[in-house]
Amino acid sequence: MSGPINRKRTKKRAEEETSLWGFLFKNEEQGEDMTRKAFFGQPAEEDEADDSEPPAHPLAVLWRKFNFWSLLAITIFVVFTVVLVNALTRMWTPQNMRDIAGYSDNGSARDLPAILSNANGQEISFTEAEINRFLRETCRIRQTGIFSIIAHGHGIGVRIHDGYAELVIDRMIGANIHQTTSVNLTFYQETEHGRPVLKVDFRGGEPLTGDVQRGGSIGTFGIPSRHVSMLGPALRTLLDCYPKMVKTIEEQGYCPYFTKGQNGNESRVRLVPYRPS
Repeated sequence: MSGPINRKRTKKRAEEETSLWGFLFKNEEQGEDMTRKAFFGQPAEEDEADDSEPPAHPLAVLWRKFNFWSLLAITIFVVFTVVLVNALTRMWTPQNMRDIAGYSDNGSARDLPAILSNANGQEISFTEAEINRFLRETCRIRQTGIFSIIAHGHGIGVRIHDGYAELVIDRMIGANIHQTTSVNLTFYQETEHGRPVLKVDFRGGEPLTGDVQRGGSIGTFGIPSRHVSMLGPALRTLLDCYPKMVKTIEEQGYCPYFTKGQNGNESRVRLVPYRPS
C-alpha cells in the first residue's frame, strides 16, 4: 500500500513544482488554476467562444480600461510640470528696462544731494529721469557671494508707479544673459516720541492672489512681499552709499510720494516735509 501512495504524493509534488508559483493562485472555490489564466490566457474552448462574440464598441473598451486615479495622477503631474516650466521661463525673462526714464539715455546727472540740502526743509521733487541719471553716475553695484563667479552687476534703475517705487537691479550672467530682480517700496510715516519716523514696506501694486501682497519680481515672475524682505541688508548697503541724503531726509522729516506720469507729464517723486497736525 505504501508504494502507490508514495507515487501519488510524488506526482502531486512534481505538478506543484512545474507550476510557476505552485498553487498560490489557485481558486479553491472554482477549482481552477488562476496562474495559467494569468500567463497563458483562457483555454482553447473559451478562446473559441470569445471569437464567436461580436467585437466590442471602442468606447466600451475604453470605459473598461478607464482608471480614475491614474487619470487624476497624470493630470496633476501635467499641471505641475506646466506651472513649473512657466515659472522658470518667466524668472529667466528679464524686464524691459528701456521704459525707465534716464536709465540708458545720454542726459547729464544733477547734484541731487546739493539740491536737497538747499531746499531748507521745503517740499521738493525729482523726476524719474533725474533719479536714474544720478544713480547711473554715482552707484556701482557689485555681485558678492558664490554667484560672483558667473554674475556681475550691470545697472540699477528706479521705476515710479502711483504710490510706490520699483527698484530694479540688472545683472549679467556670463557674457550676454541679463537677469533682473526688482523690489517694490512703499513709504509712510509714523510718529514716535513726537518725532516723525520714516517706514518702508516691501510691497506695491496689485496683490498676487487674495491677501498675498506683491513684493517684487524675479525676471517677470512676481514674488510675495515676505520673500523680498531678505533683500533688506542689500538695500541698507545702497542707502549707506548716500549718507548725506539720508541724513537730510531724516532731519527734515521728508516722506516720499510717488506719482506716475500721465498725459505727457514725467513720473515724479515728491519729498514732503513733516507737518505736525
